Order: sequence, then C-alpha cells, then structure tokens
Amino acid sequence: MMSRRAALGLGLGAVAGAALTGCASGGAAPSGAKKAAVPPPKYVAPPVYPGAIVPDVPGVPTAYPSMPEKLTRTVAEIPGRGGTVRHFHLTWGPPATPLDGNRWWQGLNERLGVDFKVTEASAGNYDAKFATMLAGGDLPEVVQLAGGRYGEIFSAGCLKAIKQGAFADLSEILSGDKVLEYANLANVRTEQWRACTINGGLWGVPIDVPVELLEFRYRKDWAEKLGFPKPPADADETAELLVAMTKGAPEGAKKTWGLTAFPGMALDLAYGMFGVPNNWAYEGGTLTHAFETPQFEAAIAWLVKLWKNGGMHPDALALGSQTDRYRAFVVQGQVGMAVDSAANFYRPNSQFGKVVAKLDGAFAAFVPPGHDGAAKAVFRRTAGAFGINAISAKAAQDKDRLAEILRLFNWRRGPVGSEEWYYQGWGADGDYFTRGADGEPVPVEGTNLDADKGAIAYGLTPQSWIFPAAEDCVEINSQMVRQSVASPVEGLQSETQSARGAQLDQLFTTYINQIVVGSRPLSDIEKYRQAWRGQGGDQIRREFQEQLKRS
Repeated sequence: MMSRRAALGLGLGAVAGAALTGCASGGAAPSGAKKAAVPPPKYVAPPVYPGAIVPDVPGVPTAYPSMPEKLTRTVAEIPGRGGTVRHFHLTWGPPATPLDGNRWWQGLNERLGVDFKVTEASAGNYDAKFATMLAGGDLPEVVQLAGGRYGEIFSAGCLKAIKQGAFADLSEILSGDKVLEYANLANVRTEQWRACTINGGLWGVPIDVPVELLEFRYRKDWAEKLGFPKPPADADETAELLVAMTKGAPEGAKKTWGLTAFPGMALDLAYGMFGVPNNWAYEGGTLTHAFETPQFEAAIAWLVKLWKNGGMHPDALALGSQTDRYRAFVVQGQVGMAVDSAANFYRPNSQFGKVVAKLDGAFAAFVPPGHDGAAKAVFRRTAGAFGINAISAKAAQDKDRLAEILRLFNWRRGPVGSEEWYYQGWGADGDYFTRGADGEPVPVEGTNLDADKGAIAYGLTPQSWIFPAAEDCVEINSQMVRQSVASPVEGLQSETQSARGAQLDQLFTTYINQIVVGSRPLSDIEKYRQAWRGQGGDQIRREFQEQLKRS
C-alpha cells in the first residue's frame, strides 16, 4: 500500500501475496525474464508561464503565486469512444460523492468521452481490496499500483503482480519519439520513467510527486502557550513539546495529542531526526539495511520513550492506517504535529489548506532538527514517482482499446496552465469556482469540490504548486531536498523482495510496532533483525549488491 510519503501506510499484507498467484489471467506473458532495453520515452519540458518560481534545487516543482491568466487547450478532440473505463484507485479520505450527484465527475466523463467508473480503496483497505480483485481475475482497465513502505515505486505485492503478467508493458508503445503521439505524457521526466521500469518493461504511467513529498507542521500557538517560543532544537526538546501538547491542555477541555499515528508521522519524524538511511546504506561494496544501523535503533528508542511519556495518541497503531481518522484530528484541531504532501498545506481549497488559513500562521511549517541539535536531520529522497497507473494486460490485447486508454491518460496529464489541468483542479467555471478578473478561482458559495473529487483526480495530473504562498513552499521543500539522500538501490529489483516483501513487512508490525508501545522490550530489535535476515533480508542484500557491482 502506498505509504504516506505518498502515503504513510503499510505494504501489502500476506493475504495479497497468497492471492497474487492467479493474477496473470489477463493473458500477457509473465515479465520475469529480462527483455532487451528500448529507449525511454522522449522528454519534452512542459511550458513555463510568466511569474514562475523556478527552484535551483533539482526535484523541487516549479511553482506559481497566481494562476496563469490564459488557459491553453492541449487535447483537440474528446479522447474516449463512449464506453466504460474502470479504474481501481487509492484514496486517503472519504470516497467521492456518488456520480449521480457529482457535477465534477459528470463533467469529467463528458470531457473524457467515457463512463469513468472508479473503485476507491482507502489506505487501510487497499491490501484486502487489491488481493480480492487479483484473486477474482477480472482486473479493471486501469489499476493504481501503490508504492512500498520504504519509498519503493512498487510495493512487494504490486511488483509480484507485474512480474506475473497482470499488466501491459508499454515500453514499445511509448519509447523514444513514439510517446509524442500522447504529447502530454512526454512531460514525464526520464528518471521517473526509468524508476518504473522492470526487466526492460515499462508498466504504466508514473504518479508525479516531488522528490521530497512531505512537509512537517506544528501548532506554533500551542508551543508558545506551553513555553516553547521557537521550533524544537533537538530530539529531546521535540519529545518534551509533544508530551506537553498531549498533557498540557493547550485547547482547554478539548483533548489534544502531540502525535496521533504510528508508523505515519511518528516514524517519518524519528527517521529524519536520527538520520536513518533511505532503505539501505552502501559503503565499500556492502549494503547495510536501515534496520541494521544504530540510527534506526536510536530512532525507535526515542519513540519508545515518547510513547511511555504520553506523547502519542493511545490508538496510534490503528491510526497508522486509518487515514480518515488521522486527518479528522488535524481538521478538528486536536493534533500538535502533522505531516502531509507539502502542497496540501498551501492550496486554499484543500482540506489542510483550510486549516492553515483558519489558524492564520499558528499551524506553522518547520524542518525537524537533527537529534543532537548539531547535525541536520536527513530525509528520504525519491525518484519523483511513487506508484503508477497500470493498464491491465487483458484490456491491452485490444490495440484500439489500449490506444484509447493512453489518450485518456494524455488528457488527464494536461500540463499546468492547460484547460485539462484546470478542470481537474477546479471544475467547470461556475460549478465550484468562477475565475475572477485576475484569473484567480473564486469559490462558489455552498459547493464542496473536495468532497466531489475525493481522490479521483490524484495520480495522473502533474504536480502543480499554485498558491499565494508558493515561495514559502519552495523554500521549505528546497531545504528538505538539500538534506535528503537517495536510496542506493533506487530502480533496482530484488526477486526475493518481490516474493517475501509482504512477509517482511509483517515482521516490522510484529516486532517494531509492539516495541514502540511497550509490548516488547527494546532489545527485541536484535531478534527482529535476525528474523528479517533469515526470512529473506540477507538474500535481498545479495541480489542488490550483485546489481550494484555490475552498474
């Protein structure tokens, strides 16, 4: 399941692994054998409009403080042929308003020229729904494949499904100049395509994310009230603040907590402060997994103490996958620190953007400190892609059908400043927003576009940062990217990780979750490491090391 790097969730569970044995029913040949490489799709930079804030740090999105004055149409004809297209989709909030009462969804269908049917799977239920769908053998035409727990492009279960032939290989269709037939897909960067390539095959259109997706926020007003006039300077002070936010009644009679979710926010915060490696560390020809490092042990020890002292919600383990509840606590003003996609804190019409506006500076962005106050925190950089939109192998057997789906992808990948992009973000003029004289969207009273869109718009639209505080967002994100490191195994594949990833994910839950909440002693980290090595970790290491030596 997509973690809330995009996702803050867990990887596919063992039930998915069992179900995947029947997922190759679409008729494609399994993709386990390496094929001859073809050129990646040609890259064509998207247009940049006047007023752009172009970062000097690679991987930070170009941003705009205001909307482009004139929108451009990039797709001349309706892409669909009038039939039904089914899409299995990940969501982190409530499902979208049903189609019958949803003007945005109805308008999307009209513009796409199809009956776009969506099955939304919440982060907490993605595992089970994905497994059931694969076991049934009738895949939707489009499936959003989720990333793994540690920032991998694919979770173990999704990777296994790809290798067993459930999805179409798009490499021959989109390689080189061929992608120009779907010109908006050419705006996908080469490194994003490469990150989604397995054994020479290209298995879908990547979900565009910044290389460092997240931003951290804290209730500055609470902190000041509780005697912390500045952001915490080290891990100890961070813990003191979180405990005070839970026990110090900053909202009077209303119950509050420093942190609410584990793994989620708590794990990202601890990993960053203690400089836990991005999956692996590679030195002298040898890989050391993050779990094997002293930084990891120090991060978990910090979380154990934080839990014991009351700095986390007592239901934190459940909230780690119950994203709706976690987000509701933020909206209700009951969380002292939160993490989310950076742009979600800045977009005025987003759920968290409304919270930021309401609190008027009190829900402040900050970069977590290094654990000792001297070294800087270290964050995990990605390839700028996290999961893909894959096309079922069965649907792709009909070449006309495949071309239609790619045309739909092309429409939905309309660049910033295009009519296609604008509709997906703000709807038709007058439905939810009207464009003022300056081009800025003005909300129509009594409408709720967030409720109607749900997460349906996520996954194919390009990352776009357009909001009044765009410069602030770029500045914070640039700082985090400067303090981030890439995984040394980015883009590599391990057969053992594919086969045993769900089992290893469960080990994390069995040991580390229980260590954090005091049900196991901290010393059980060594038992966890031994179990992880014996159940596949050492073999994964060998497979990655062999690839690194050849590279």
